[in-house]
Amino acid sequence: MSDLINTAQLNALYKISHTINSHLDLDKVLKAVMNVATMVMKVEASSLVLIDEETGDLLFHVTEGEKAEIIKQIIMKSGQGIVGAVVQTQKPTIVNDVSKDPRFFKFADKKSGFQTKSILCVPMNSVNRNLGAIEVLNKLDETDFNDQDLIFLEAIANQASVAIENAKLHKSIVKNERMAAIGQTVSGLVHCIKNVLNGIQGGSFIVDLGLKKEDSSKIQKGWDIVKKNNIFMQDLMLDMLSYSKERKPEYAITNISEINESVCNLMEQKAKEKGVTITCVENLELNEVEIDPNGIKRCILNLVSNAVDACEKVENAQINVSSESISSKYFKIDISDNGTGMSPEVQKKLFQVFFSTKGSKGTGLGLVVTHKIIKEHGGNIKVNSKEGEGTTFTIILPKKKKKEQ
Repeated sequence: MSDLINTAQLNALYKISHTINSHLDLDKVLKAVMNVATMVMKVEASSLVLIDEETGDLLFHVTEGEKAEIIKQIIMKSGQGIVGAVVQTQKPTIVNDVSKDPRFFKFADKKSGFQTKSILCVPMNSVNRNLGAIEVLNKLDETDFNDQDLIFLEAIANQASVAIENAKLHKSIVKNERMAAIGQTVSGLVHCIKNVLNGIQGGSFIVDLGLKKEDSSKIQKGWDIVKKNNIFMQDLMLDMLSYSKERKPEYAITNISEINESVCNLMEQKAKEKGVTITCVENLELNEVEIDPNGIKRCILNLVSNAVDACEKVENAQINVSSESISSKYFKIDISDNGTGMSPEVQKKLFQVFFSTKGSKGTGLGLVVTHKIIKEHGGNIKVNSKEGEGTTFTIILPKKKKKEQ
């Protein structure tokens, strides 16, 4: 084989192999393969034909040369034309004068206006099935196709078959991963919604009991439980929407200290009820950063709310929210607490969907959404925690809007 393939053809095969190993986009890979084949073999046109898995028809998946777009629209029945015969028999064919071959499919020339004089066609197959065929038409120097051309085109067909199988394998893996993710999502949602419904059912029972006994305190207690679970459900839906939807930050010039202070004010009452003190440190330098204020406020609110919960059973519990410039391009926001802290195992799972240390009180989406919003800004989030000593979450963000890629 090495005697029959020249240096240019070997270089072409290397280029094709590199392309296949560098990309997962099947259309781009096959187009690159056929482009190389057309140039190196010096032919007027080429086609890569695939078998439609549902109908068995032959589809011109990639076409190169004059009238390529017209040819690509043509569908051939199984066994039709020289290509169909090659696919059926799995035997390569050289036809140097198509006018003398009754198998020649004249409709393609009639529709496109292209004049086919000669065809070299080889099959493509994987280990256990036929994939289609590759054909090249009309040598530019008007010489006949020969055995060297056949060997080279068979080598290209083998490479194309590898690309197709790689793409199908990748697609199968992605599909399986997606199905697993859907299963995990549904399972997590069912668990969360089940907890909410149990809460609403319990609250409704207390309301009914209060109505029967005309006990306003029971009615109020039951209604508070219903409202609390309604808020939980709203938060869950908002988190699911934020997590599932691709979103670009809505940038605005922002004073980060004002956002920190507004979050601390929002959480102040909840913190007091749990015996927690919140301190917000102002930073006058960061009064013109370019961020999505609503998105980053939500991130800080999630982290401060988690910190309050972590400090619930700690004496002299404190939370500190501060910001600081760390370079000419980046700044950070620290949310620190002296709460219960987290083990290394818990820290590794923090940003997994539906992972929560709060049991039925948490959706398992708050930190995932926080992580997503920060990544959309081109930033990062880090955690430093030790059991029994507390936790610090650090948000690192660019001071200016990240450039579009």
